[in-house]
Amino acid sequence: MRLRVKEEKCSECKTRECLENCPNRLEFNSLNCRHCNPETAPCALACPKNAFFESAEGILSINEEKCNGCGKCAEACEFNAITLRDGKASKCDLCAGNGFRPACVESCPNGSLKAEWTREELKAKESALGCAVFTPGNGRKRVLSERENHCIIEASNGEKWYLVKEFPELSGQEALLVREILEEFQSMPENSEKNIAGAMERVLETRMVELDQQQREYFLGILFSLVHGFGPVSLLLEDDSLEEIALIGVGRERPLRVYHHAFGWCKCNVYFADQKSVANMVNRMLLKTERRLSLSTPRVNGVLPNGSRLNATIPPVSFTQPSFTIRKFNSKKFTIQELVRNKTVSAETTAFLSMALEADCSVLIAGNTGSGKTTTLNALFSFVPKSDRVVVVEETPELQLEHDHVVRLNTCPRRGIGMPELIVDSLRMRPDRVVVGEIRNREEVTAFIDTLLAGQGKGSYATFHSTSSLEAVKRLSLLGVKEIDLCSLDLVVVQKRWDRIDLGKGTRREMRRVTEVSEVLEKNSRLAVNTLYSYNYSREKLEPKAKSKKASRKIQRAFSFSEKAFRKELARRKRLVERGKSLCA
Repeated sequence: MRLRVKEEKCSECKTRECLENCPNRLEFNSLNCRHCNPETAPCALACPKNAFFESAEGILSINEEKCNGCGKCAEACEFNAITLRDGKASKCDLCAGNGFRPACVESCPNGSLKAEWTREELKAKESALGCAVFTPGNGRKRVLSERENHCIIEASNGEKWYLVKEFPELSGQEALLVREILEEFQSMPENSEKNIAGAMERVLETRMVELDQQQREYFLGILFSLVHGFGPVSLLLEDDSLEEIALIGVGRERPLRVYHHAFGWCKCNVYFADQKSVANMVNRMLLKTERRLSLSTPRVNGVLPNGSRLNATIPPVSFTQPSFTIRKFNSKKFTIQELVRNKTVSAETTAFLSMALEADCSVLIAGNTGSGKTTTLNALFSFVPKSDRVVVVEETPELQLEHDHVVRLNTCPRRGIGMPELIVDSLRMRPDRVVVGEIRNREEVTAFIDTLLAGQGKGSYATFHSTSSLEAVKRLSLLGVKEIDLCSLDLVVVQKRWDRIDLGKGTRREMRRVTEVSEVLEKNSRLAVNTLYSYNYSREKLEPKAKSKKASRKIQRAFSFSEKAFRKELARRKRLVERGKSLCA
């Protein structure tokens, strides 16, 4: 590894922030250090006090206690890379003690400094572990967010980077040592946590390598993450601020991408070496399922142990490069009060939907990808009585219902058990409510509508991809549902995700809002959509649009309300929601 300086950009800089943050207090010429072979390095050979030592594989540092400041090392260095200050010599060690994250590179304001591994080092790292952490070479313009195990920066070229901090950037020799310890651990009859340390001790003894306590803890942390987790990917899975983790290829040129709830898509300083490494990682993630990614099955969908959804492909499905997308499972369950405070939904709409669900109306939650359909469905279910028997049918478990009497059914594609079969099975389970995670194709849509036509319990619920109520109804029709059958659906709630762009401020803000609440009617023997609430984009507000005809009749019948009493109760509930009070059944 060595530092490369883009002299044209560097000469324009007046601040020299890179040197101000250098822990060794080096001068600019020290950045020219070529990090020669420790056995033949002229500086080390010229030192009469033997003050040079190998602080990391292939990296020399200077012991200040031994150094007498004679300057012979500086004279021997043809690159003038030794700094003499206060009677001591110092040189660049690439911040080996900081996980090879050079402070000068991270603080360079214009990206003129870049840390580069040699081709041999990169090849050794990649072949050893299959994935690696690296330091981006675009320079750091500013820090957007700083946390204990990661930070988010804006690079000098405007790119946003999510930098993993807890999993260090290993040298080639360190990666090979880790690989050897893992192989020793896997060969042991009992794979316990204690045996990780035992495997490390056996390998160190065999290779006659000595490590101090800090170095041992350093390696044990890496090994524990690789054995019991997914290496640096585990750190991404643990961060609740991330919504998606995506791979679009292999190599440092195609690092992982992550979607941060506040900063959107960011590049990540983690990459995979080759297709085999990607397939191995995906199969480890799906170890507890029956699904595998291989040449015979180049496409796989599955669920990780933490509930996150995974889709992965390799050629020929993904054309030339392997890819995967992990939709993070959000362990935090948003309440309906939080959605109202976040302005995802209005107080009046919430009051209306609370009565609709109590009155056994069936609801379809429609929206585009990542708009929060499942989150809203989760929150709305707080209006369903806790004593109701609920049957949940999902391909990937996402719903977090607080009800006690819940039956969860999961698809098993390899055994020919899909969503349609499970939805039909739910008819025999005497449910009060049926929840279908997501309906996408003709068979699933038909099965869901069948639960409505059968008068299944007190209501059926599902999510669906569509950006308006009318579009949802038309798409359901195109998927084979008769118009007259669609009238069995009571309400369509549409939630959308879009960017709000302010040209004056130069900002872009992602919005997630309920934009429509409509009821499905039969009018003159034809299907009609009556939009009750519609989002006013200029006022950024969900506003009433029309009076309810179908849903209000069910509500009035269930509560024995007159029209006047219904309106009075709606106003009362709206006031309670505005005060942050609970309407839970």
